[in-house]
Amino acid sequence: MTDDAIALLNAALADRYLVARELGHGGMATVYLARDLKHARQVAIKVLRPDLAQAVGAERFLREINIAAQLQSPHILPLLDSGAAGDLLFYVMPYVEGDSLRSLLAKSGPLPPSDAMRLMRDIVDGVAHAHRRGVVHRDLKPDNVMIAERHAMVVDFGVAKAMREASSQHGLTSVGISLGTPAYMAPEQAAADPNVDHRADIYALGVVAYELLTGKAPFTGSPQAILAAHITQPVPPLGTVAPQLPAAIAALVMKCLEKDPANRYQTADELLQAIESLSTPTAAYTGATSAPPMTAKKRGWRAIGIAAGVVVAAGTIWSATDKSRRQSWVREQAIPTITRQLDGGQPDSAFALMLKVRELAPTDTAFLRQWNRATMPLAIVTDPPGVHVTRAGLGDTTLWYDLGTTPVDSVRVVRRAGYYRFLKPGYRTLTLLDGPAVLLKPLPLIPLDADSSPHPEMVRIPAGTFPAFLVGTEAAPEIALGEYRMDRYEVRNADYQKFVDGGGYKDAKWWTDPMVEGSKTLTFDAAMSRFVDKTGRPGPSTWEGGGFPQGQGDYPVGGVSWYEARAYARFAGKALPTIYHWSRAATIQFARFIVPRSNLAGKGPLPVGTPRGVSRGGVSDMAGNVREWCINDAGQGERYILGGGWSDQPYGFVDAYAQPPLDRNPINGIRLVLSEATDANVAKASAPVTRAFTDYTKLTPASDAVFAGYRQQFDYDPAPLDAKVESRDTTPDGFTLEHVTFTAAYGKERMAAWVISPRNVKGKLQTVVYYPGSGVLSEKSSLTSREDFFATFIVRSGRVFVLPVYKSTYERSDSLSTDTPDKSIFWRDHVVMWGKDYRRTLDYLASR
Repeated sequence: MTDDAIALLNAALADRYLVARELGHGGMATVYLARDLKHARQVAIKVLRPDLAQAVGAERFLREINIAAQLQSPHILPLLDSGAAGDLLFYVMPYVEGDSLRSLLAKSGPLPPSDAMRLMRDIVDGVAHAHRRGVVHRDLKPDNVMIAERHAMVVDFGVAKAMREASSQHGLTSVGISLGTPAYMAPEQAAADPNVDHRADIYALGVVAYELLTGKAPFTGSPQAILAAHITQPVPPLGTVAPQLPAAIAALVMKCLEKDPANRYQTADELLQAIESLSTPTAAYTGATSAPPMTAKKRGWRAIGIAAGVVVAAGTIWSATDKSRRQSWVREQAIPTITRQLDGGQPDSAFALMLKVRELAPTDTAFLRQWNRATMPLAIVTDPPGVHVTRAGLGDTTLWYDLGTTPVDSVRVVRRAGYYRFLKPGYRTLTLLDGPAVLLKPLPLIPLDADSSPHPEMVRIPAGTFPAFLVGTEAAPEIALGEYRMDRYEVRNADYQKFVDGGGYKDAKWWTDPMVEGSKTLTFDAAMSRFVDKTGRPGPSTWEGGGFPQGQGDYPVGGVSWYEARAYARFAGKALPTIYHWSRAATIQFARFIVPRSNLAGKGPLPVGTPRGVSRGGVSDMAGNVREWCINDAGQGERYILGGGWSDQPYGFVDAYAQPPLDRNPINGIRLVLSEATDANVAKASAPVTRAFTDYTKLTPASDAVFAGYRQQFDYDPAPLDAKVESRDTTPDGFTLEHVTFTAAYGKERMAAWVISPRNVKGKLQTVVYYPGSGVLSEKSSLTSREDFFATFIVRSGRVFVLPVYKSTYERSDSLSTDTPDKSIFWRDHVVMWGKDYRRTLDYLASR
């Protein structure tokens, strides 16, 4: 799309959306990436072609779109808005960072049957939801299915019906529109039968499934040839085209593709049950290929004035299923699948299956073993109460589980980090990260803001006493801070433009900090001459001509010095965070969950407004995208700038990084806070914090004689191990768990270790000996680490996993509570004991 066209569209939608760029276009509409100005989020706007909009008419279009807007399914992309702006007809959807099913097929070709049926289950679930509400799609195809986080969502409900109605009055073929896509049209649709109903969607679903499994639609060629083939030619049997497919899958797809609608699945619900029966015992009840059509009297289905059927409740299906068959499914299919998913690091997928098993066999011992292994009880308290809480796994944010309404005393959740969403009418929705650590250091409550509260761009961070918690600041004291607010997203270019346009670089009242370079203090004019863009105009180093690059208003501002960040903070009526405020909101102790979902080690910044790497505080992109200036002096003429930028390596998130305050690197950005005026400890938290980093390039290496002295401290006499197997257990997962003890290399102590090995691997095995992080100094039991997912993953790979219980950890805890180095003999002795414990573990393994 041309820049002029985008300008016209922005003019028409100026009070609601800011259009950034074209995402793509098709026969009916063009899709744009835009920002929802009211809700500060990215959206996709579809705008009908002007000639098509004129033929359809605003009234008809908006009527059908409004019907589609009532659909609420996790497998239907929701409709957020629609309208007419001048001659434009448009509708708005969430912007999905993913591929269409068409793109997926182009990249990967035919899908494995398991993946194809998983996606078809999602698609059919969405279609069934729409059909129950009388909404028929009429143009189902891979182009109208989006894939996000491995799940499918159907788009464009309601549009095709508006097209058909307009065609009957205005002849849309005159404007080059085909009502439906030939390759996916049912025979009655291709023949222009006026009585086409919901079963045309069933046929289209069959074509989509056929293409997913074979890589091509049943009929190809010119549009006229394809339409004729749908009417007159039999579909090439799927079992012949792809003989490797399971017969049940091939039969299911071919039933969808029957020429006569009466011979297809009669409802999408019936098709959904058939798909689910491929992997559940419902097959015994419904039959994957031969279930008789359900009568209108039994189903009461309503769509386009035709009664067809409702889904039979799941409880009725299970109660009608033979008890022994249910038990067989639980033991032979469900439990092994759950075990594989847990061992493979897919606890949320396992949890979804466990919920089904829990309904069928809640007292099954094998199920309870996995249930207790994978879930934990959680109490949730909010301010105010009465908040609806849902949870989604980190790997799948399309599937949210209902946890109840607060206060929640005890609900079972997956024993892994996930996203929690808090919803209450009249209050702002809050999404945050949380996980197992909530049991160790729970938040006193989750605060929500009313819709009418000020600062909708910020989130509330609860009060507490906490350390800086950054690598290099371990010696800094803990500080008690009151509740404060932090920007949910980084400061955008568009936000900073207001500062520039408002004369921010000309008004000295915003620049009250002495601007220092080395030992020299710069005058205001001298400093301002430094703070210019690529063309010499006032502004960040990444800008040109006094403005940000075209189309990047929603990108984080970058290329600003600490002084510019401070000036902007005053202009905005806020403040730069202290390192305590920043690290508290960032929750870097959750780095392993946040970093993989953040923009680090990338090729450039990404727009703000899309939750990425959400912290426990509900703040987005604190890892990566741009570094964020903090108020504290780091010593040596530098200021802290934290979180890492898009070009930094992942470990940058946790480092107490600092730069000269005049530095204007393109990845230097801003995020602001607001503290209570009565919080006297903010000044204390703003004080200089010296980093405890060692510059090894400036150290003189130890001489050979000195090194020999150090080494001697770690040596020990080869005393007898006196090893004992304290316990030995086997698990249904194929593991052997041994708890062993043996003499330590110092004093008269004994140390312990867990040895986890696979039973189904013969011969000599590789062994992985674990050395933990500092968190184990506060853990009292090694059982938690023994059950951790990575241990079973290592054993699944055919290796032995060994977890030594080092001095001061787990059951051997003592008065040492931190691994922060110091010069005491106590500290030195513990370092020596850790080294000896590791070597002693190797001695034990060598004895086996």
